[in-house]
Amino acid sequence: MAESHVVTGLVAKRAELAGLVDHHKKQLARLGTDLSHLDAAIKLFAPEIDLGTLRPKRHRIRNIHFLSGERPRRILDELRQAGAPLTARQLAERIIAVKGLPDTPAALADTQKTLIGALGKLAERGVVNRIDDQGTAYRWAIA
Repeated sequence: MAESHVVTGLVAKRAELAGLVDHHKKQLARLGTDLSHLDAAIKLFAPEIDLGTLRPKRHRIRNIHFLSGERPRRILDELRQAGAPLTARQLAERIIAVKGLPDTPAALADTQKTLIGALGKLAERGVVNRIDDQGTAYRWAIA
């Protein structure tokens, strides 16, 4: 038989996830009702509009640690100061220190993930170059 503390932990995690699913189902139902009310109001004022042609607006979750346009500036500043190519992890460590963000593994992983996205966009624009070291992490340098 499995250890009782393992089963207890799994049961607690399942209860937590089931609660989240229930919460989001209720929220989805409320949003669906709100949407149908808006559709009815639109049809009342403009019956000729085909609601099927209206595209939904993409929902973006913003990074709370960086202002708009701040990530590329911080990346380029750190690459200039380093004078040598850096990995995304090294960039994340340096930027966390400069910004005074919490130095936790989760914060490091989140910062590294968001910097990788910004580095990809900078590489597409030809601002930075990705250096492949065959099997190790990519290093980045100013183009």
